[in-house]
Amino acid sequence: MSTYSNKYAHDFWAEFDNLRRETGLQVSKYGQGVGKMNAGFGRTWGKRLANWPHLLLTSHLLMVHALAFGGWQVPAVRLLWLAALGLFLIWQPFVAGEQRINGRQASVLLGAALLSTVLLGPWLLLVWCGVLAATIGGRAVGTEQRSERAGYLLAFGYLIGLAVLGVVPEISPAAQIDSALRHSLAVFMPMALPALLLFPARAPRRKSGEAFDLFYGMLVFLVMSVLVLGALAYMPIGGAGYVESLFKTSMSVAGALLLVAWAWNPRAGFSGIGSAISHYLLSLGMPLEQWLVHLSEESEKNADPARFLTAAMQRLAATPWVLGISWQMSDGYGEVGESSPHRHVCVAGELTLTVHFRHVPSPALRWHVEWLLRLAVEFYLVKRQSQQLQQLGYAQAIYETGARVTHDVKNLLQSLQVLCYAATQPGDPAEVAGLLRRQLPQIADRLKSTLDKLQSPQADDSETIEAELWWRRLQDRYAHAGIAWQGTPQAGPAVPRALFDSVAENLLQNSLAKRQREPGLPIAVIFDGASLAVSDNGSAIPQALAKTLLSEPVPSNDGLGIGLYHAARQADSLDYRLALAENRAGLVRFVLSPLRPLPAT
Repeated sequence: MSTYSNKYAHDFWAEFDNLRRETGLQVSKYGQGVGKMNAGFGRTWGKRLANWPHLLLTSHLLMVHALAFGGWQVPAVRLLWLAALGLFLIWQPFVAGEQRINGRQASVLLGAALLSTVLLGPWLLLVWCGVLAATIGGRAVGTEQRSERAGYLLAFGYLIGLAVLGVVPEISPAAQIDSALRHSLAVFMPMALPALLLFPARAPRRKSGEAFDLFYGMLVFLVMSVLVLGALAYMPIGGAGYVESLFKTSMSVAGALLLVAWAWNPRAGFSGIGSAISHYLLSLGMPLEQWLVHLSEESEKNADPARFLTAAMQRLAATPWVLGISWQMSDGYGEVGESSPHRHVCVAGELTLTVHFRHVPSPALRWHVEWLLRLAVEFYLVKRQSQQLQQLGYAQAIYETGARVTHDVKNLLQSLQVLCYAATQPGDPAEVAGLLRRQLPQIADRLKSTLDKLQSPQADDSETIEAELWWRRLQDRYAHAGIAWQGTPQAGPAVPRALFDSVAENLLQNSLAKRQREPGLPIAVIFDGASLAVSDNGSAIPQALAKTLLSEPVPSNDGLGIGLYHAARQADSLDYRLALAENRAGLVRFVLSPLRPLPAT
């Protein structure tokens, strides 16, 4: 302890020496000060003292002690009150003690200090002890270091003893204690104050939120008031002396505080009073959980964003502190209840919500209403985006269907051109007539299916056809195209007609167009009743084009560039896979294969 005290004193005199050098104060080696201070001495001195909070607090408590034990009746000792107020102004954790004040502020402070000095008495000292205890208690809550907190608790306990043993007996003649005991307390209690210097304390961070806890400070003031007034009230009721009344009252208050502490932060699974109070302060009449339930219910009932918002605002308007609500959207306006001059506006993009209150709202209520409105806005925006995505999805379906229909019409036109070319070639008229008789109904049927897709963009393409029948019809359509047909599918398995027609038409038309660029190109089609393969012996497809050929539309000189893309997507929807199996010079092969066994007809 002695080593720590010597270090504490050494640090103090080191600080004083720095102060002397900064302000120009000269101190002789015999301790006699000579010289002068510059104009900034007062401010620098206050700043230095603010870095020693426990020294200021100890000095202030010592002066209050001298006043509490009868010193307030002596005019010379009463003047200590002015010095005590000055030390408190430097120590207090609210405003920087070294801060400059203007003339008006100085006049107000000086007037209040002089008036309190004139009116100084036991009641004023008792109230001051309560205020100081509340300030110390609120400061101790924001302290993280145990040693610093212990110092504040020591000062708090000293204030309690000073109030109940020194000030209260000066107020009431009935609250008397033994004169010898009171004299001993007056003499020996100050000896505990130097122990406060043994606990290091940092200067309070007056600009931060941890400088003072107002809630705990008020709680400390109320507890101290209950202790003092309860002791005074128990004496006539219980017929006991002041010391006995003080002891019983303190035990009762301690028991009540222990019970409240257990209920506030319990260990046995009960949520506690603290949780209930926090829940109430955050809810303000409408808990967030209940509001979320209301929003979820209205969201399920109303798919339209405007109707949902109207229903949600009607729920909010039913609360007692709301007089009316109005909202403005890009495509409409709504209002529930009445308007008032007290309002809160929430703006989110194109949506503006205005809540009209019955009375002037507090900042906490505005914050709470802002949260409620933000939650409603998020639900509204999600519904609005869902509606827009649904519209975009429908527009995309129409676009993709139109693109597919356009490509199918192009394939039908090419099939008609092949038939017209076959009809103009010399040969047996009966054979040509038979070809037209077989192919024209198929082309008319395919054209009808294509037109049906325009009326129903989501039409089902899963209509099946016998694999052997489809294979014969494909060979008839391209009988004069010089294509090598390989495969003899057996009767029984069925394939999706629209898918195989689309894939075969696209692959064969692309191969025939490639033959025009590379004359004499052999083309082969292989079909085994389940998988279809189209190959040629020409040049390879460029790698950049091959990577995106089946996954997105591509530039094309011979067509629209979307045929194989739509064919691949159509295959995916029907559990098939269209892939570029080989891509090298001399062999380019596409394969359409099922992902599961085919059904029988």
